[in-house]
Amino acid sequence: MIDFATPNFRGKNALIVHRESENIDRLKRQLERVGLHVESIWPQVNKLEAHIDVIFFDGDNAFDGVFPWNAGQAPVPMVALLSSEAPGRLEWVLRQGISAHLMKPIGSGGVFSALIIGFAHFAQQQKLHSEIEELKSRSAMRPSVIKAVLSVMGEHGIDEDAAYALIRSEAMKQRQSVEKLCLAILARDDNTPDSPGSRRPSHKRSGTR
Repeated sequence: MIDFATPNFRGKNALIVHRESENIDRLKRQLERVGLHVESIWPQVNKLEAHIDVIFFDGDNAFDGVFPWNAGQAPVPMVALLSSEAPGRLEWVLRQGISAHLMKPIGSGGVFSALIIGFAHFAQQQKLHSEIEELKSRSAMRPSVIKAVLSVMGEHGIDEDAAYALIRSEAMKQRQSVEKLCLAILARDDNTPDSPGSRRPSHKRSGTR
């Protein structure tokens, strides 16, 4: 769970991917009422402009390729506008990685709630994605960390815990990750040119001066 403060939507920009209709007119008015600038386009988004903060799209009629990114990889919160409950259509909408949905016809309420939920869910999705990518990266680096720990153990005649503690301490001094320092240690062991931060962890044996 992440901390979430209700955002101020004033000055933000919404893109509506839907045919013009009375529903869309009502949606535009409600979005403008909470401070958003609104643009609309149909049937396809060829390029998402950098200033767009949220997308509302026609979940009933949109199709594969309507967005210039792979399904589920939207760079901003996505809110589906739906009236159909057909399983195939709902499955397609879910594959887009929506952050919220809004049922049609658009009434006098619900838009602000969809915005709040959409932004909160998107923030959670982004945080989870970052955590997963970090875990994947660390997992991929584990063999290198083990090799570097063994190297330091052999060089200083210390056990595994002491070697890892020494590497971690040196990484903190150099303001870099343990994984990056381990790569530098292995690069030195392989007689490759030293890179910035590849200095070997220092260690004084007890009784030396």
